[in-house]
Parts: sequence; C-alpha cells; structure tokens
Amino acid sequence: MWSSGIAIGIAPFEGTPSSQSVEGRLKANFNTSHYMGGGQCFGPFMTRNLTPDHNGLPEGLTEAEFITALRTGEDFYCEKAPSDPICALGPETPVLQVMPWPTYHNMKDTDLRATYAYLKALPRASACNTVANGCPGFSGDAAKQSTYAYQNTEDCPNPAAPQ
Repeated sequence: MWSSGIAIGIAPFEGTPSSQSVEGRLKANFNTSHYMGGGQCFGPFMTRNLTPDHNGLPEGLTEAEFITALRTGEDFYCEKAPSDPICALGPETPVLQVMPWPTYHNMKDTDLRATYAYLKALPRASACNTVANGCPGFSGDAAKQSTYAYQNTEDCPNPAAPQ
C-alpha cells in the first residue's frame, strides 16, 4: 500500500540496489574500522573512543555513567585512568573537554538511553591517532611537532578525510 509516495509496511530503501560496501571505506568517507574510534586532537585534548570496549560498553561506561557524563560533563575516563597523559593536562576536576555535553545535557532520558544503545551496537573501532602519538604541540610523540604524528597509510590517511 502506498501513501504519499511511501510504501506502508516496508522498510525504507528495502531492496534498493547499492554498490556500497559495509567493509572498509564507505563512499561517504567513513572508515568503518575507525568510525567513532576517537583520536582527533582539539588543542591538547583528544576525542575518546565511543565504540564498545572488550566488555561491550561504549567507552567503558555503564548506561548510568554515560547519562551522568552527558548531563554533567563528568569525565569517568580520567577517573578510571588518571595516568593517561591527556588527563594529566587538566583541569583538576575531570570534565569532558571535547564532548559537547552542554549541548546534550537537556536530552530526555529515553533519548540518552537510545544514544547509548546505538553506541553499544557499533562495531569496536580503533583510533588512527593514539594517546602515544599524542596531540601536536602538547603530548606524546607529537609534542614537539606541529602536525599529527601517526603515519599516513591507506587505512589511516593523514590528514584524515572530513567526516
């Protein structure tokens, strides 16, 4: 049955042929092995890996911790791994510096739980730029450099493609 040009009871785009692959680099410039894997530097601070850890928890956070982090900006990662050189940069009270939690702090609990469920369903990914590589001018191998330290490979292009 059709209504306003949309098939009712049929999933959108179902059966639409596509040459897109779900493995490797997608045509939309998303590198699936690194998607949401973190590693992007914003000054001295690096984005975190939001994909599930070895326990299946996004960034290693329980749902309650995730909701608290987005409500308050509390940085559980630095509480759990204070020796991380990025965490050592401060501030003294660990608050998420890169995650736009002020934008999301008023979301409904159901929306935050849905976001957490989405992150939990992602495949595990890794960052091209790691804490060991660091952030240019601030930390790691890149501390004395003005550009990223990680190698330019086909899997991890440097600079990264826009996403």
